[in-house]
Amino acid sequence: MSFAAGISSIIFDMDGVLWQSSDIHAAAYRAVLDQAGLEMPDYQSIAGRRTSDVMRELLMAQRPSKSSEDLEAITVLTKAKQDAARQLLRSRPPLTPDCAAVVRELARSKRLALASSASAKTIALFLDCSGIRGCFDAVVSGDGVSISKPHPAIYQLALQKLGCAGAEAAVVEDAPAGVRAALDAGIASVIAIEGTVTRERLVEAGAHRVIANLRELVA
Repeated sequence: MSFAAGISSIIFDMDGVLWQSSDIHAAAYRAVLDQAGLEMPDYQSIAGRRTSDVMRELLMAQRPSKSSEDLEAITVLTKAKQDAARQLLRSRPPLTPDCAAVVRELARSKRLALASSASAKTIALFLDCSGIRGCFDAVVSGDGVSISKPHPAIYQLALQKLGCAGAEAAVVEDAPAGVRAALDAGIASVIAIEGTVTRERLVEAGAHRVIANLRELVA
């Protein structure tokens, strides 16, 4: 696809876009929550969100009487889930087909950023596995913002690091929370890839265009 005139930068989400980690993250959540005696929600409802925020929400909903223990429990559950996910990701990196080729091709004419709710350690793992670290002019992790998607903070920071306005940028996302975050950041073009959630949910969230695979970005 061709990008509209005036789009100088592209910001990529990572999970569900550049690597297909949804099944791995869902499995890690399920294992940790089962061990903690907490109910696993529909993964589509938490996709794209920061792990600590999800754990906080689940604890508040399922253990309202344990408020005094929340902070420690959130920290323990978050670390357990992140460690479990990274172990699985390291053992079988789920790189999206054509990921490296598409990113390298776009980097020839656009400035690129990676903005993910994942931790800095998980992003580093992806960059090492994919070999495309040098293609990104800016990288923002969930550790770098105090409020996660669907709040626009992560995309606002990415724009700041790129030195461009929202009117000059496109975002590639896969989750409704990320689509809403990009729109609220004033991103001119929000492109969503179906798979993590249905095309209908992405359209409902406000995506300007929904594509079936990464290759369509350069087709």
